[in-house]
Amino acid sequence: MVAPLSDVAVVLDTSAVLAYAAGAERVGLYVALLADRDETAVIPATCLAAAYREVDLAAWSLVDLLASHPHVQVAPLQHYQCPVLGDWARVLGLDLAHAAIESAAQTVTPLLTSHRELFSRVLPQRWPIIDIE
Repeated sequence: MVAPLSDVAVVLDTSAVLAYAAGAERVGLYVALLADRDETAVIPATCLAAAYREVDLAAWSLVDLLASHPHVQVAPLQHYQCPVLGDWARVLGLDLAHAAIESAAQTVTPLLTSHRELFSRVLPQRWPIIDIE
């Protein structure tokens, strides 16, 4: 098992990483705010891989920049997460299911996403979701 992530304040899903790579200021400003408060954003590894799959080569450097930010941690997929991941992936897809699991694993951590409706199908109704747009 991997050591717990420290001071996690938000989980960024694939749509948040893609929005950052497309120039959406909200994601960058949110990460900067977390850095000011010495908190961390988490990107699940499956979301990061899905973002690399979706962006063109010109945007790879922006994805790299976000993922290597000192206040961003990439969360690996763990064996113990796989049963729930497999179930939730039927609704969310593999990457978003991983984001939901990471959000739930860090007590109750907000998700930064453009997929509120999808996440509401597996997470409790009052789960903190921050809309990108």
